[in-house]
Amino acid sequence: MKITDQAAIELKKALAEFDKQEAGIHIFSTAGCCGPSIQMDIEQHVGADETVISLHGIDFFIANDLIYKLADVTVEHDTKGFRLAGLPKNGSCCG
Repeated sequence: MKITDQAAIELKKALAEFDKQEAGIHIFSTAGCCGPSIQMDIEQHVGADETVISLHGIDFFIANDLIYKLADVTVEHDTKGFRLAGLPKNGSCCG
């Protein structure tokens, strides 16, 4: 997994506003319209079934079952917000 400089800046701002020591970016899977959807949120502690990966001084708490799916993903940020570029698509039913 990689992260752009702009995404790192914006995530660091969000973590500073959250204002909890040891907080990180939780990346997990939820049910979506066309199968699993990968989400990001701020979490205070790493979960038992997660691995910590540090990029640009940011700890990412990644669900162990997603590690292989995120290997070629880049966390990006633009005027529309964050996105996980390079994430494999589940099918063609969603845009």
